[in-house]
Amino acid sequence: MSEQSEVDEMEQEHVPAKQKTFKKNAHIAYFTRCLKALPSQAEGQDGNRITIAFFCLSALDLLGQLHTFSEEQRKGWIEWIWRLQSSSGGFRGSTCMDIPDENQPGHLPSTYTALMCLGILRAPLDRLDVVALGKFLRSCQAADGSFSPTPIHDDSPLTSRFENDLRMTYCASVIQYLINVNIDISSAQRLIHRCRTWEGGYASKPGVIESQEGGTTYCAIASLSLFSSNSESIDIEGVYEEMKMVEQEATLRWALQRQIGGFQGRPGKLEDVCYSFWIGATIHILGHPQLIDSLSDLSFLLSAQSPLGGFGKDPEAYPDPYHSYLALAAISLSHPDLGLLSLDPRLNVSNDTADYLMKEMKRIRTKI
Repeated sequence: MSEQSEVDEMEQEHVPAKQKTFKKNAHIAYFTRCLKALPSQAEGQDGNRITIAFFCLSALDLLGQLHTFSEEQRKGWIEWIWRLQSSSGGFRGSTCMDIPDENQPGHLPSTYTALMCLGILRAPLDRLDVVALGKFLRSCQAADGSFSPTPIHDDSPLTSRFENDLRMTYCASVIQYLINVNIDISSAQRLIHRCRTWEGGYASKPGVIESQEGGTTYCAIASLSLFSSNSESIDIEGVYEEMKMVEQEATLRWALQRQIGGFQGRPGKLEDVCYSFWIGATIHILGHPQLIDSLSDLSFLLSAQSPLGGFGKDPEAYPDPYHSYLALAAISLSHPDLGLLSLDPRLNVSNDTADYLMKEMKRIRTKI
């Protein structure tokens, strides 16, 4: 039986069963399998392989397992990531499409995940074209302060910018934080504030009130924190001078109201594993993790855990890399006693990886 068939069969045989203990070894096996092959239903994600690689590698980093892979394997992954770097700056999502380099520009979310993967693998960053990356980042910023996933051209129709939302702003804020490039931070901050709703949450875009939810609120708060930080430090104390205290309190209250055992993404919705990270990390960044009922959240997360490893979005769902990684990230933030490495809530990688990236970026900037 082929490796792909084995993975498909394991997915079909999986029967959701409520779990009560954290199955670390099963999660190690799950993410190791996902690095090698995914179920056939994941075929539609071929163009987004770097993001799936990020979920798997960062999970194994948090699980403390990267040392178990051979140097040859690590080098193979690193070389594959460098092949995704575009000559015009940034990184693409995959090498699955045979398209000339000049016709396949960098992609903002893929650039974020590629940089995180290189850090996780402790790759020297001498091959990173920082100058081109800076130009790429500036070319993705629109006049209103928002960011597009790909470079904006003067003749680009406004309808092509439908993805200019806070997800892109977050990716841009991480990249700017790492390489310390000059972009229009003030207009980006103003855009974020325009996405704020009266309840304290953040919508994906200004004026789209019904879209306020946990993921976009995380992107807003993490971006404001990163844009306001000293790029040489990852200390998150006192980085909200541009946010009024009343705004911080309203956002904190909105976030805390999303806990109903686990966390929901918005009022009236059911719990979803991913929001344990998106909302939980928001509360951590705002400086009040002690207000989370971490035991209730952990109970929900474990109920969505598969006995074969990984997490579904809820107790009845099959595991997938996205929810599985975010569940581990949430557990890392609130339950270090379960044997996971500590997590940087703004970069969404282990603190060890965040430290490595900052030191490596500082080193290569001195050579430019």
